[in-house]
Amino acid sequence: MEKDSQQAGIIPLFPLPSTVFYPGTPLPLHIFEPRYRQMTADALEGERKIGMVLLKPDWEENYFDKPTIYPIGCVGSIEKEIRHPDGKYNFTLVGLRRFRIVKEVEGKLYRCAEIDLLEEQNEQAIGEEPNTTRDGLVDRYKEFTSLLPEDSALKEEPDWNLGEKLSQFVDRFAYRLDIPLEQKQSFLEEQDVLSRARFLHEFLKMKIDLVHLSKVRNVTPDSARWN
Repeated sequence: MEKDSQQAGIIPLFPLPSTVFYPGTPLPLHIFEPRYRQMTADALEGERKIGMVLLKPDWEENYFDKPTIYPIGCVGSIEKEIRHPDGKYNFTLVGLRRFRIVKEVEGKLYRCAEIDLLEEQNEQAIGEEPNTTRDGLVDRYKEFTSLLPEDSALKEEPDWNLGEKLSQFVDRFAYRLDIPLEQKQSFLEEQDVLSRARFLHEFLKMKIDLVHLSKVRNVTPDSARWN
């Protein structure tokens, strides 16, 4: 039986209330709280890894203690770091792998956890050859953008070279989309690459249906019926 995770040791955790991070995507960060300045300094002296996790609702009640977090996050590597004279940092975190928290570990000003790295399921190699899943998502995205106004920023054709594996493609594809926060977390927690692709396909279909609906509303004489 194929294992779906592997032990990866202990990493620092950086919980945020509105950020869900995917492998293969960049996340610019500005670090100013003392505990997270220390986290960054320690990470730069070590393996340069930080695990991003999402705070659960009502995190404000004990933000400076240990508010509840989702158990699955994404570990990233620090790149392009800048340390300012006042001790603050700017850097880009580049996503590497999904992980599951095994247990939190005490001993630092910031939160740390022992984690398992999660394996992708139903992974596929993609390249220049046709791939039904990848090409279907591209076609659906083009269908969506074709319905948008000419001045929309989304009309510009993106670079579809999003990786050599289907997991890389769907994660980077999702990064482009304005997905609600809870659905972003669900997407992160899904290890099955094909399931993630199906979610994106249905999400784009929903967006297309909404565009069509808005156009119907605009041309309906008695618009009050839609209120």
